[in-house]
Amino acid sequence: MNKRAFSLRRRLLIILFPMLALGFLALALSLYDTRDELRRISLSLQAEEIAHDFQTHDFLDKLPRYYADGEMSYSLYNAQGGLLQISDNLDSPRRLRPSRPEDELALFKLPQRSGNIVSVSVTLSNGDILMVAKRDERERELIGALLQARMWRSLMLWLPFCALGLLLITWLVHWTLRPVRQAAELAATLGPAQPELRLPVSELPTEIRPLAHAVNQSLDRLMQAYEHEQHLVADAAHQLRTPLAVMSLRLQTTAQAQQKDWDLLRGDITHLQRLLSQWLSLARKQEQTMALPDQTALAPLCRRAMGELWPLFEQAGRELQFQDDSQQDIVQASEMDLAEAIANALDNALTHGSGTVTLHLHQPQPGFCAIDIIDQGPALDEETASLVFERFHKQDSGSQGAGLGLTIVRQILLRHGGQAFFLPGSRCTLRLLLPLDTQAQVASDKPGV
Repeated sequence: MNKRAFSLRRRLLIILFPMLALGFLALALSLYDTRDELRRISLSLQAEEIAHDFQTHDFLDKLPRYYADGEMSYSLYNAQGGLLQISDNLDSPRRLRPSRPEDELALFKLPQRSGNIVSVSVTLSNGDILMVAKRDERERELIGALLQARMWRSLMLWLPFCALGLLLITWLVHWTLRPVRQAAELAATLGPAQPELRLPVSELPTEIRPLAHAVNQSLDRLMQAYEHEQHLVADAAHQLRTPLAVMSLRLQTTAQAQQKDWDLLRGDITHLQRLLSQWLSLARKQEQTMALPDQTALAPLCRRAMGELWPLFEQAGRELQFQDDSQQDIVQASEMDLAEAIANALDNALTHGSGTVTLHLHQPQPGFCAIDIIDQGPALDEETASLVFERFHKQDSGSQGAGLGLTIVRQILLRHGGQAFFLPGSRCTLRLLLPLDTQAQVASDKPGV
């Protein structure tokens, strides 16, 4: 089941709504706390005026019971916090909480609820502290109504700004993603007819460039694979043309002569089968992904490959020898692929070499193991040693080979991190070089292993 497609623009708009709502909620809470702040500041100014002529030896009854439409109450403390007096309309003193009007102007402070009665402190000339409390129902209602009206006016301004913000974000997303749309239009035109086209990475937003790089790299690999397929099909068609023409000519000759040369036809068919088999094997080796490699011991693998080809060497009157000088022969590789590579290398020595063929297993350098296939023929020159690994290249055009054996050998070795090449010298020597399995080497070095 396909996942539902999503729109980046829709997601941004969905995120914007709760952000704006949270902003408006923060504004409302701020205005709600502002009401009590204004009440305390107003009472601080009134308390300073009330206590202006008050002396510490005076009784609190001298202070006004009502002030600005609000009932007043008082509690007097000394500088050490000891209670001195309370007004008659109080059953218990107001809690001592020194405060200043400037405290309400602090940039960061915790909200302080005042309830129906708001209280502030006034420091007298001798250091005593007078707590002044007021039931300011009228002022609280007026300030609350003022702030509520301010909040609704803010909301009326907030809604158009929200709409404008939505339009701006919609336009911004559309403008930001314009290069992406252009890249998508360009990607729709990519194909074999224009293999050089790539996504314009420099014109895309920074956040999308890694994706564009990955797409371009994928396109490079696809185009390489496409070109490889074209070359492979063209080479195969070219190589199949000659044997098919020979078979057609033999059939015409057979029909005209009224006799059937089955041996020659069987040889032609065998040659075609061998060509197609190796061609398909090469195509699979170049296309398939590398599976998890196995721990493969080379010495038993070499002996098994020699055993399979021994009858062919015996039939040709050739001798096949094995020399094992390796101390470590475990590699991380596919046993089936390596067996095919060794068999193709031995078959190449049987077809194009001469005399005794020696398969020499040894370690030419630390961390690597080599399989040298040595015959008694002369060494190849540098140019020929490079050409023999090309597809359908045959050193002897009259041989029965398809010209793919060494190409398959090299492809298998490269896929396993190794190399296949001919050594200079007096005798023809094909070296298959593979990296050793370091984990197996460490395990073999442990005591008791």
